[in-house]
Amino acid sequence: MFATLREDLLRFSDSDKSNFRVFIAGLLSQGFQAILVYRFFRWCYIHHIPAQPFRFFVERFIEITTGISIPAQCQIGKGFRIHHFGGIVLHPETVIGNNCTIYQGVTFGDRGGYGGAPKLGNNVLIGAGAKIIGAIRIADDCIIGANAVVTKDMAPNTIAFGNPAVYKTKDSDTNEQR
Repeated sequence: MFATLREDLLRFSDSDKSNFRVFIAGLLSQGFQAILVYRFFRWCYIHHIPAQPFRFFVERFIEITTGISIPAQCQIGKGFRIHHFGGIVLHPETVIGNNCTIYQGVTFGDRGGYGGAPKLGNNVLIGAGAKIIGAIRIADDCIIGANAVVTKDMAPNTIAFGNPAVYKTKDSDTNEQR
């Protein structure tokens, strides 16, 4: 848990890896506060340590103060960063790879009670207000633009934008509607 938290904290600075500055930046970030609570209760969940009803109250407090809902059942890799807090909701079955970044207003959800949850690869960037819906796979090194609604799988190195999402590979100039 602590090694993963360290990787999360290191995402707060590209150039200055000073432990004290990065630690303070993390503690002052509402996004990192939500990640910290998630990591602790995820550790309890994995090790079958009963944390209810304490977990319920702490998670609700984080939801109210930061607007971020990350259930302990989610699987999130190291180096996770919530760049701006507020309005972030993750489905309990969501899987997120390493070094992913999400902005405010992002939702990972199912299709209204059925259909499963999204699975993200590594190094995925999700813009503000994006919605990723259903049991879809977002491959490594993808970018999902602000307010995009993604309901289909994405190949590696793809950019998604718009509603419904339009997909474009990072290397090509042609758009492909799915």
